[in-house]
Amino acid sequence: MIYCVGLRMKYEQAFAAAEPFIKQGRGVDRDGRDYPGGWVWRTVADARRFIAVNGLTATHDVYGVNADWDRDTAADSSAAGRETRRLVRDAEVVRLT
Repeated sequence: MIYCVGLRMKYEQAFAAAEPFIKQGRGVDRDGRDYPGGWVWRTVADARRFIAVNGLTATHDVYGVNADWDRDTAADSSAAGRETRRLVRDAEVVRLT
């Protein structure tokens, strides 16, 4: 399991749908543009630190992603020096308990 940061209201609405909630990996977005994959973090602590440092505690939360850090992510050149990577395949998002 790896972790993502999401807008709490949007993610909770997605969990209410009958279908699994999927975080998009590398590919093409619904507008036909190249998409580098969603940001993910290796640990809950890293994701929570991102939320705190960016002042997002009132609106965002950390969620689990059913993916493997080594196999399913790639370095993000725009995030040099940070703990984040990009998801390279679509993966299910889950609530943390």
